[in-house]
Amino acid sequence: MNTQEQRTVVPDGLWRGAPPAPPTSVAVIESLATGSPAPTYDQAESADRVAQRFDDPAQAARIRRVYAKTQVAERHLAIDPLTPEFAEFSARPDTIRERMDLFYEHAAPLAIDTARRALGETRPEDVGQLVFVTSTGFLAPGVDVAVIRALGLAASTSRVVINFMGCAAAMNALRVSTDYVRANPDRKSLMICLEISSVNAVFSGDPNDVVISSLFADGCGAALIGASEVGHPLRSGSIVVRDTFSHLLDGAEDGIVLGVNANGITCELAQSLPQYILGGVRPVIDEVLGRNGLSDADVAHWAIHPGGPKIIESAAQARPAGRGVATELGRARRARQHAQRLPAVRPRAPPGPDARRCSCRAEHGHGLLVRTGRHGRGFPVRRHHRRRMSTP
Repeated sequence: MNTQEQRTVVPDGLWRGAPPAPPTSVAVIESLATGSPAPTYDQAESADRVAQRFDDPAQAARIRRVYAKTQVAERHLAIDPLTPEFAEFSARPDTIRERMDLFYEHAAPLAIDTARRALGETRPEDVGQLVFVTSTGFLAPGVDVAVIRALGLAASTSRVVINFMGCAAAMNALRVSTDYVRANPDRKSLMICLEISSVNAVFSGDPNDVVISSLFADGCGAALIGASEVGHPLRSGSIVVRDTFSHLLDGAEDGIVLGVNANGITCELAQSLPQYILGGVRPVIDEVLGRNGLSDADVAHWAIHPGGPKIIESAAQARPAGRGVATELGRARRARQHAQRLPAVRPRAPPGPDARRCSCRAEHGHGLLVRTGRHGRGFPVRRHHRRRMSTP
């Protein structure tokens, strides 16, 4: 049988490189909820307790300086990693499995409580997707399954687990949720970001361990994402996700490195990380603003990924944004990207009558990645205030 070559004819006026048609629907952040473990630990007291583990006076003094420079007042931790019992446990080899069991023990109830408040009065059957994000615990079946069972979500709910994407993972999750609700506008996506960093605590002579122990905390944030037609009126407080993007900076792979060791999950921060951010962020965000027809003057709010002081200062220098993000909760990695960043955005200047009222948030992940979302009207979104949970 003879066959003829099939050729695709491109209609006149079109070309294969043409940009896509404007979207007919947009993703909308409909609600946010945050949660954290009930126990709080004063930063100065924690510094003293860590310093007492070292006989070298110079090392002890250095530890106190590191903790003080974080400008964190207190942190919420599910477990106290400085107790004699945990110190003995932490000194044992090959504790990774036990640490993951500890993670699940504390993560599941925190995620369930936070997600339930984010869900609010939304019917469980309206949720078609669950996106769960963490870099501090790996189990299957895991926390995502526990949330589905506890909230009565359908067994057919699509589950997406985003692991080991570091501090920028929430933006990855937001993109996944955005794509889902735009493709399924009659369904919702429930997004949960959670970190229990304390279960991976290790106190050795490694300076990196000291830095990590001074920065990270435990917390959870959840968001309910829906869809709306373009131009359709939205209730006050909705946040429209206009655009997201990801950009891998050249030569910055050592900036943030995550690893799994026999005694837990580790995070290593390069001393050059602030310079990577200072030199790489601005041109990337300028390009994204430009493709949306925006400039700095159109951005009413900037939300910057919290890290150590040098990270925040570098990000602030790269954009015309202020500091003041996050001293109360401590740095709970990307769990606070929803638990804190959107509620804590700072206006760079009072918007004028013609301002387009958008906000821009930037996170930095391992790689080094720059991930950003641009959000439209309006603020504030319906929020369920942070709840502190008692330790079982």
